[in-house]
Amino acid sequence: MSDKPKLLKLLAGTLLALIVAVTALLFSPFKSEVQDWLALEVNAHINELMASPTNTLMSAPESIAGTPSAASQITSTPLTNQSETLDLWFDKSQTQALIVQKHGKVVYERYREDAQQGLNINGMSMAKSIIAILIGVAIDDGLIDSETDSISRYLPELSQQSSRVDIRDLLRHTSGIQSSINDMQTTLNNKALDLTDGNLSFTADRGFRYDNMNYHLLMLMLNRLYKIPINKLIEEKIWQPLVLEDASIVTSAGYCCLFATAQSWLAIGNLFLAPANTVVSKGWLDKMVTDALVPKWFYVQATGKSVGNSYGYHIYGGLDDLPEVFWIEGMGLQVIMINPTTQTIVVRLGGIPTGLNLNSNRGDPSIIGPLLDALSASTL
Repeated sequence: MSDKPKLLKLLAGTLLALIVAVTALLFSPFKSEVQDWLALEVNAHINELMASPTNTLMSAPESIAGTPSAASQITSTPLTNQSETLDLWFDKSQTQALIVQKHGKVVYERYREDAQQGLNINGMSMAKSIIAILIGVAIDDGLIDSETDSISRYLPELSQQSSRVDIRDLLRHTSGIQSSINDMQTTLNNKALDLTDGNLSFTADRGFRYDNMNYHLLMLMLNRLYKIPINKLIEEKIWQPLVLEDASIVTSAGYCCLFATAQSWLAIGNLFLAPANTVVSKGWLDKMVTDALVPKWFYVQATGKSVGNSYGYHIYGGLDDLPEVFWIEGMGLQVIMINPTTQTIVVRLGGIPTGLNLNSNRGDPSIIGPLLDALSASTL
Protein backbone atom coordinates (compact mmCIF):
# COMPACT_ATOMS: atom_id res chain seq x y z
CA MET A 1 0.00 0.00 0.00
CA SER A 2 1.35 3.44 -0.92
CA ASP A 3 1.76 6.25 1.60
CA LYS A 4 -1.31 8.16 0.38
CA PRO A 5 -3.89 5.40 0.99
CA LYS A 6 -2.28 4.72 4.38
CA LEU A 7 -2.54 8.39 5.27
CA LEU A 8 -6.18 8.57 4.17
CA LYS A 9 -6.99 5.47 6.18
CA LEU A 10 -5.36 6.90 9.29
CA LEU A 11 -7.10 10.24 8.86
CA ALA A 12 -10.45 8.50 8.44
CA GLY A 13 -9.81 6.51 11.61
CA THR A 14 -8.87 9.68 13.48
CA LEU A 15 -12.00 11.48 12.27
CA LEU A 16 -14.23 8.59 13.33
CA ALA A 17 -12.59 8.46 16.76
CA LEU A 18 -13.05 12.22 17.17
CA ILE A 19 -16.73 12.01 16.27
CA VAL A 20 -17.32 9.17 18.73
CA ALA A 21 -15.39 10.93 21.51
CA VAL A 22 -16.98 14.35 21.02
CA THR A 23 -20.47 12.84 20.93
CA ALA A 24 -19.78 10.96 24.14
CA LEU A 25 -18.40 14.14 25.71
CA LEU A 26 -21.60 16.09 25.01
CA PHE A 27 -23.74 13.58 26.86
CA SER A 28 -21.38 12.18 29.48
CA PRO A 29 -21.07 13.24 33.14
CA PHE A 30 -17.44 12.06 32.95
CA LYS A 31 -16.18 14.99 30.94
CA SER A 32 -12.56 14.87 32.10
CA GLU A 33 -12.29 11.10 31.52
CA VAL A 34 -13.58 11.50 27.96
CA GLN A 35 -11.13 14.35 27.35
CA ASP A 36 -8.28 12.10 28.51
CA TRP A 37 -9.49 9.27 26.27
CA LEU A 38 -9.60 11.68 23.34
CA ALA A 39 -6.08 12.96 24.09
CA LEU A 40 -4.73 9.42 24.07
CA GLU A 41 -6.58 8.64 20.83
CA VAL A 42 -5.13 11.69 19.09
CA ASN A 43 -1.65 10.73 20.32
CA ALA A 44 -2.13 7.22 18.95
CA HIS A 45 -2.96 8.42 15.43
CA ILE A 46 -0.35 11.19 15.22
CA ASN A 47 2.32 8.77 16.41
CA GLU A 48 1.33 6.28 13.72
CA LEU A 49 1.76 8.96 11.06
CA MET A 50 5.29 9.73 12.28
CA ALA A 51 6.48 6.32 13.42
CA SER A 52 8.71 5.43 10.47
CA PRO A 53 12.09 7.01 9.64
CA THR A 54 10.72 7.54 6.11
CA ASN A 55 7.38 9.15 7.01
CA THR A 56 6.20 12.05 4.85
CA LEU A 57 5.74 14.56 7.69
CA MET A 58 9.44 15.18 8.30
CA SER A 59 12.78 15.30 6.57
CA ALA A 60 15.07 12.28 6.58
CA PRO A 61 16.89 11.77 9.89
CA GLU A 62 20.67 12.16 9.84
CA SER A 63 23.18 9.71 11.23
CA ILE A 64 24.48 9.54 14.79
CA ALA A 65 27.48 7.25 14.40
CA GLY A 66 27.86 4.52 16.96
CA THR A 67 28.51 0.82 16.94
CA PRO A 68 26.59 -1.54 14.61
CA SER A 69 23.31 -2.83 16.04
CA ALA A 70 23.21 -6.46 17.13
CA ALA A 71 22.32 -8.74 14.24
CA SER A 72 20.25 -11.23 16.22
CA GLN A 73 16.54 -10.67 16.76
CA ILE A 74 15.68 -11.48 20.36
CA THR A 75 12.03 -12.51 20.63
CA SER A 76 11.60 -13.25 24.31
CA THR A 77 13.39 -14.36 27.44
CA PRO A 78 12.52 -17.66 29.15
CA LEU A 79 9.14 -17.31 30.81
CA THR A 80 8.57 -16.65 34.48
CA ASN A 81 5.16 -15.75 35.82
CA GLN A 82 5.77 -12.04 35.37
CA SER A 83 7.50 -12.25 32.02
CA GLU A 84 4.57 -14.28 30.73
CA THR A 85 2.36 -11.37 31.75
CA LEU A 86 4.70 -9.01 29.91
CA ASP A 87 4.50 -11.23 26.82
CA LEU A 88 0.70 -11.04 26.86
CA TRP A 89 0.82 -7.27 27.34
CA PHE A 90 3.39 -6.92 24.55
CA ASP A 91 1.06 -8.73 22.14
CA LYS A 92 -1.97 -6.57 22.99
CA SER A 93 -0.36 -3.15 23.31
CA GLN A 94 1.18 -2.46 19.88
CA THR A 95 4.60 -2.62 21.54
CA GLN A 96 7.59 -3.10 19.24
CA ALA A 97 10.47 -3.11 21.73
CA LEU A 98 10.48 -3.80 25.45
CA ILE A 99 13.35 -4.13 27.92
CA VAL A 100 13.23 -4.54 31.70
CA GLN A 101 16.46 -4.14 33.66
CA LYS A 102 16.87 -4.80 37.39
CA HIS A 103 20.03 -4.00 39.37
CA GLY A 104 21.96 -3.56 36.13
CA LYS A 105 20.85 -6.88 34.59
CA VAL A 106 18.39 -7.21 31.70
CA VAL A 107 15.71 -9.66 32.82
CA TYR A 108 13.29 -9.26 29.91
CA GLU A 109 13.88 -8.22 26.30
CA ARG A 110 11.60 -8.61 23.30
CA TYR A 111 11.20 -7.05 19.83
CA ARG A 112 8.90 -7.20 16.86
CA GLU A 113 10.62 -8.60 13.80
CA ASP A 114 10.58 -5.28 11.91
CA ALA A 115 11.62 -3.11 14.86
CA GLN A 116 15.35 -3.50 14.16
CA GLN A 117 15.96 -3.51 17.94
CA GLY A 118 14.06 -0.19 18.09
CA LEU A 119 16.05 1.59 15.39
CA ASN A 120 12.95 1.87 13.17
CA ILE A 121 10.87 3.51 15.91
CA ASN A 122 10.55 7.27 16.36
CA GLY A 123 11.37 8.20 19.94
CA MET A 124 9.28 11.35 19.39
CA SER A 125 9.64 13.78 22.33
CA MET A 126 12.18 11.59 24.13
CA ALA A 127 14.65 13.61 22.04
CA LYS A 128 13.93 16.50 24.44
CA SER A 129 15.64 14.60 27.24
CA ILE A 130 18.79 14.36 25.11
CA ILE A 131 18.70 18.13 24.55
CA ALA A 132 18.23 18.69 28.29
CA ILE A 133 21.23 16.46 29.06
CA LEU A 134 23.32 18.41 26.53
CA ILE A 135 22.44 21.68 28.27
CA GLY A 136 23.98 20.15 31.39
CA VAL A 137 27.02 19.11 29.36
CA ALA A 138 27.40 22.71 28.09
CA ILE A 139 27.31 23.93 31.70
CA ASP A 140 29.95 21.34 32.63
CA ASP A 141 32.05 22.51 29.66
CA GLY A 142 31.84 26.14 30.81
CA LEU A 143 29.93 27.32 27.72
CA ILE A 144 26.82 28.15 29.78
CA ASP A 145 27.11 29.64 33.25
CA SER A 146 23.78 28.37 34.57
CA GLU A 147 20.28 27.37 33.57
CA THR A 148 19.22 30.75 34.96
CA ASP A 149 21.08 32.58 32.17
CA SER A 150 18.87 34.70 29.94
CA ILE A 151 18.34 33.08 26.55
CA SER A 152 19.04 36.45 24.91
CA ARG A 153 22.69 35.95 25.90
CA TYR A 154 22.88 33.03 23.45
CA LEU A 155 20.12 34.04 21.01
CA PRO A 156 20.55 37.83 20.81
CA GLU A 157 17.98 38.11 18.00
CA LEU A 158 15.34 37.46 20.68
CA SER A 159 16.61 40.05 23.16
CA GLN A 160 13.67 42.44 22.80
CA GLN A 161 10.99 39.76 23.04
CA SER A 162 12.59 37.54 25.71
CA SER A 163 14.56 39.76 28.06
CA ARG A 164 13.26 37.94 31.14
CA VAL A 165 13.20 34.40 29.72
CA ASP A 166 15.94 32.08 30.94
CA ILE A 167 17.16 28.63 29.89
CA ARG A 168 15.23 27.04 32.75
CA ASP A 169 12.02 28.51 31.33
CA LEU A 170 12.65 26.75 28.03
CA LEU A 171 13.45 23.46 29.79
CA ARG A 172 10.21 23.61 31.82
CA HIS A 173 7.91 25.17 29.17
CA THR A 174 7.37 28.32 31.22
CA SER A 175 8.78 30.80 28.69
CA GLY A 176 5.48 32.21 27.45
CA ILE A 177 6.55 31.36 23.90
CA GLN A 178 3.98 31.82 21.14
CA SER A 179 4.41 29.53 18.14
CA SER A 180 2.30 28.17 15.32
CA ILE A 181 1.72 24.98 13.35
CA ASN A 182 3.86 26.52 10.62
CA ASP A 183 6.80 26.54 13.02
CA MET A 184 6.34 22.80 13.50
CA GLN A 185 6.14 22.17 9.77
CA THR A 186 9.26 24.26 9.18
CA THR A 187 11.39 22.66 11.87
CA LEU A 188 10.39 19.11 10.97
CA ASN A 189 11.44 19.70 7.39
CA ASN A 190 15.10 20.57 7.53
CA LYS A 191 14.78 24.26 8.39
CA ALA A 192 15.55 26.09 11.60
CA LEU A 193 13.36 29.00 12.64
CA ASP A 194 14.44 32.43 11.41
CA LEU A 195 14.74 34.30 14.71
CA THR A 196 15.06 37.66 12.96
CA ASP A 197 11.66 37.69 11.25
CA GLY A 198 9.75 38.65 14.41
CA ASN A 199 7.22 35.83 14.09
CA LEU A 200 8.31 34.17 17.34
CA SER A 201 7.10 36.07 20.40
CA PHE A 202 6.75 35.65 24.16
CA THR A 203 3.94 36.65 26.49
CA ALA A 204 4.36 37.77 30.09
CA ASP A 205 2.54 34.63 31.25
CA ARG A 206 5.10 32.27 32.78
CA GLY A 207 2.63 29.49 33.48
CA PHE A 208 3.32 26.01 32.10
CA ARG A 209 2.37 25.60 28.44
CA TYR A 210 3.93 22.71 26.58
CA ASP A 211 5.39 24.03 23.32
CA ASN A 212 7.93 22.20 21.17
CA MET A 213 9.63 25.42 20.12
CA ASN A 214 11.12 25.76 23.61
CA TYR A 215 13.37 22.82 22.84
CA HIS A 216 14.00 23.98 19.30
CA LEU A 217 15.52 27.15 20.77
CA LEU A 218 17.62 25.07 23.18
CA MET A 219 18.94 23.11 20.20
CA LEU A 220 19.80 26.33 18.35
CA MET A 221 21.77 27.49 21.39
CA LEU A 222 23.73 24.23 21.45
CA ASN A 223 24.42 24.44 17.71
CA ARG A 224 25.92 27.91 18.15
CA LEU A 225 27.90 27.07 21.28
CA TYR A 226 29.54 23.97 19.81
CA LYS A 227 29.45 25.05 16.14
CA ILE A 228 28.32 21.62 14.97
CA PRO A 229 24.88 20.17 14.07
CA ILE A 230 22.92 18.40 16.76
CA ASN A 231 23.51 14.86 15.43
CA LYS A 232 27.27 15.38 15.63
CA LEU A 233 27.01 16.90 19.10
CA ILE A 234 24.95 13.93 20.35
CA GLU A 235 27.48 11.62 18.75
CA GLU A 236 30.47 13.34 20.38
CA LYS A 237 29.07 14.04 23.83
CA ILE A 238 26.72 11.10 24.49
CA TRP A 239 26.78 8.29 21.95
CA GLN A 240 30.53 7.73 21.69
CA PRO A 241 31.31 8.05 25.43
CA LEU A 242 28.55 5.53 26.21
CA VAL A 243 29.48 3.30 23.21
CA LEU A 244 25.89 3.25 21.95
CA GLU A 245 24.59 1.75 18.74
CA ASP A 246 24.02 3.62 15.48
CA ALA A 247 21.10 6.05 15.59
CA SER A 248 19.67 9.00 13.64
CA ILE A 249 17.78 12.22 14.31
CA VAL A 250 15.94 14.95 12.43
CA THR A 251 18.53 17.68 12.88
CA SER A 252 16.23 20.68 12.35
CA ALA A 253 13.83 20.00 15.24
CA GLY A 254 15.44 19.54 18.66
CA TYR A 255 12.16 18.44 20.20
CA CYS A 256 11.54 15.25 18.29
CA CYS A 257 12.47 12.36 16.14
CA LEU A 258 15.47 10.45 17.40
CA PHE A 259 15.59 6.86 16.13
CA ALA A 260 17.66 4.62 18.41
CA THR A 261 17.77 1.06 19.65
CA ALA A 262 16.01 0.18 22.88
CA GLN A 263 19.42 -0.73 24.32
CA SER A 264 20.64 2.80 23.58
CA TRP A 265 17.62 4.30 25.33
CA LEU A 266 18.32 1.94 28.24
CA ALA A 267 21.81 3.42 28.51
CA ILE A 268 20.27 6.89 28.75
CA GLY A 269 18.07 5.65 31.59
CA ASN A 270 21.09 4.18 33.34
CA LEU A 271 22.68 7.64 33.54
CA PHE A 272 20.13 8.48 36.23
CA LEU A 273 21.12 5.44 38.30
CA ALA A 274 24.89 5.77 37.74
CA PRO A 275 26.32 8.75 39.67
CA ALA A 276 29.82 7.98 38.33
CA ASN A 277 28.85 8.47 34.68
CA THR A 278 31.29 10.48 32.58
CA VAL A 279 28.73 12.16 30.32
CA VAL A 280 27.18 14.85 32.53
CA SER A 281 27.33 15.81 36.19
CA LYS A 282 25.12 13.92 38.63
CA GLY A 283 23.90 17.24 40.00
CA TRP A 284 22.45 18.13 36.61
CA LEU A 285 20.69 14.78 36.25
CA ASP A 286 19.23 15.21 39.75
CA LYS A 287 18.04 18.69 38.81
CA MET A 288 16.37 17.38 35.65
CA VAL A 289 14.22 15.20 37.92
CA THR A 290 13.66 17.40 40.97
CA ASP A 291 13.30 20.90 39.48
CA ALA A 292 9.75 20.04 38.50
CA LEU A 293 6.37 21.70 38.52
CA VAL A 294 2.83 20.30 38.60
CA PRO A 295 0.69 21.95 35.88
CA LYS A 296 -3.01 22.49 36.52
CA TRP A 297 -3.80 20.48 33.40
CA PHE A 298 -1.32 18.38 31.45
CA TYR A 299 -2.28 15.07 29.88
CA VAL A 300 0.37 12.36 30.27
CA GLN A 301 0.10 9.02 28.47
CA ALA A 302 1.82 6.95 31.16
CA THR A 303 -0.50 8.07 33.95
CA GLY A 304 -3.56 8.31 31.71
CA LYS A 305 -4.68 11.48 33.46
CA SER A 306 -4.47 15.26 33.14
CA VAL A 307 -4.03 16.37 36.75
CA GLY A 308 -1.35 15.57 39.28
CA ASN A 309 1.43 15.02 36.74
CA SER A 310 4.84 16.60 37.31
CA TYR A 311 7.28 17.85 34.68
CA GLY A 312 10.97 18.66 35.15
CA TYR A 313 13.49 18.98 32.33
CA HIS A 314 11.49 16.59 30.18
CA ILE A 315 11.31 14.20 33.13
CA TYR A 316 7.83 13.13 34.18
CA GLY A 317 6.28 11.98 37.46
CA GLY A 318 2.81 11.55 38.90
CA LEU A 319 2.13 7.86 39.49
CA ASP A 320 0.01 7.84 42.65
CA ASP A 321 1.05 4.36 43.76
CA LEU A 322 4.71 4.78 42.72
CA PRO A 323 5.66 8.38 43.58
CA GLU A 324 9.37 7.52 43.44
CA VAL A 325 9.16 6.54 39.76
CA PHE A 326 10.12 9.10 37.12
CA TRP A 327 10.34 8.73 33.36
CA ILE A 328 11.10 10.17 29.94
CA GLU A 329 8.12 10.11 27.59
CA GLY A 330 7.40 10.56 23.88
CA MET A 331 4.17 10.52 21.92
CA GLY A 332 2.98 7.00 21.20
CA LEU A 333 3.98 5.92 24.72
CA GLN A 334 7.70 5.84 24.08
CA VAL A 335 9.02 5.65 27.64
CA ILE A 336 12.10 5.13 29.77
CA MET A 337 10.66 4.52 33.26
CA ILE A 338 13.01 4.47 36.26
CA ASN A 339 12.44 3.32 39.82
CA PRO A 340 15.52 4.20 41.90
CA THR A 341 14.11 2.31 44.89
CA THR A 342 13.96 -1.07 43.14
CA GLN A 343 16.82 -0.15 40.76
CA THR A 344 14.57 -0.95 37.80
CA ILE A 345 14.41 0.57 34.33
CA VAL A 346 11.74 -0.20 31.73
CA VAL A 347 12.18 0.89 28.09
CA ARG A 348 9.10 0.63 25.90
CA LEU A 349 8.88 1.67 22.22
CA GLY A 350 5.97 1.31 19.83
CA GLY A 351 2.51 2.71 19.25
CA ILE A 352 -0.81 3.00 21.04
CA PRO A 353 -3.77 0.89 19.91
CA THR A 354 -6.83 2.85 18.88
CA GLY A 355 -9.61 2.83 21.45
CA LEU A 356 -11.82 1.24 18.81
CA ASN A 357 -9.66 -1.93 18.85
CA LEU A 358 -11.53 -4.11 21.33
CA ASN A 359 -8.81 -6.79 21.22
CA SER A 360 -6.16 -4.39 22.50
CA ASN A 361 -5.29 -3.30 26.04
CA ARG A 362 -6.97 0.11 25.71
CA GLY A 363 -9.83 -1.03 27.92
CA ASP A 364 -7.55 -2.08 30.77
CA PRO A 365 -7.66 -0.01 33.99
CA SER A 366 -4.03 1.00 33.33
CA ILE A 367 -2.60 0.94 29.83
CA ILE A 368 0.83 0.17 31.33
CA GLY A 369 -0.20 -1.91 34.35
CA PRO A 370 2.28 -4.77 33.75
CA LEU A 371 5.12 -2.27 33.33
CA LEU A 372 4.26 -0.71 36.67
CA ASP A 373 4.24 -4.17 38.26
CA ALA A 374 7.71 -4.79 36.84
CA LEU A 375 8.93 -1.44 38.17
CA SER A 376 7.65 -2.10 41.68
CA ALA A 377 8.58 -5.78 42.02
CA SER A 378 11.70 -6.57 44.01
CA THR A 379 12.45 -9.52 41.71
CA LEU A 380 11.36 -10.63 38.24
